[in-house]
Amino acid sequence: MLKSKDNVAPQELLVVGAALKAGIFDILRERPTTLNDLVNDFSMDRRAIWTVMEALISLGYISKDKDILQVTSDAIELFFNENSENYIGYSLIHTFNVIKAWTNLPEILKTGQPGQCVRGRQDRAGFMAAMKKSAQGVAEQITKICLDNLPSGSSVLDLGGGPLNYARFFAMAGANVTVQDIPEICALMETNILPEEKIKFVSGDFTEAISPGQFDLAFLGNICHIYGEEENLLLFRRVHDSLGPSGRIGILDFVRGTSPRADLFAVNMLANTKTGGTWTLKQYTEWLKIAGFHQIELHNIADKQIITAFKAPNV
Repeated sequence: MLKSKDNVAPQELLVVGAALKAGIFDILRERPTTLNDLVNDFSMDRRAIWTVMEALISLGYISKDKDILQVTSDAIELFFNENSENYIGYSLIHTFNVIKAWTNLPEILKTGQPGQCVRGRQDRAGFMAAMKKSAQGVAEQITKICLDNLPSGSSVLDLGGGPLNYARFFAMAGANVTVQDIPEICALMETNILPEEKIKFVSGDFTEAISPGQFDLAFLGNICHIYGEEENLLLFRRVHDSLGPSGRIGILDFVRGTSPRADLFAVNMLANTKTGGTWTLKQYTEWLKIAGFHQIELHNIADKQIITAFKAPNV
């Protein structure tokens, strides 16, 4: 089963990921049911759902007792129990989508452009789960680096931080956090903010405009690899304008030439974005200086890096 997480047969990953993305595990967890009910109540094709269900039963994800289908305890541990050491949750949907995108690489090598991609609610849930998994174990250290020597109660702008993986740690450290993300993510996540958390959402595409303010810190977590030089330079300039005097920018990403994962991760960006990639410290330094930043520093955290810089005076 997938709970081993490593060396998973591609066929198993794809059939389980497809079932998770289609909502089959959610349906059966909420209400164990029959194959006929899946066909009639959820508009599924009989041949397709029978074939996939038989495979999932064979692999141990689904059990069948007198025609009643339900999720096995092992699969519940894997997908729904966040306290389990085997938990991977909806992040498998993101893995499924990544693999699907990579299968277009032969065509991308000729065109330079990714294939068409339509993302739905399950895809967004899978992406956020993958980002949460990525942040586990490092968010506290990242927060400490970004807030180092900033005033108590600093104002933080978390761009694209809808999953709250870092915003919550900034808030726990005493900061007042503004999260800017697309409307769909804001609507999905703002109800999860706890009463005591000093976090607010601002709906808006940061590639078009950044929430105005005099922020002490602008945090760009896993953002810059989505875009190329032109977009990143424009983004840094907008961030510069949103910061107060001596405000800081914090950029979390795989830095090419430093992170052992940067080269291969760039292939993922090739398969999924129009201009994205991974960038060297020299490139980041050039863009930041042009945008009006100085005191640029690189900090290593596991296989990722944080680049920090301050808004230069009199710029």
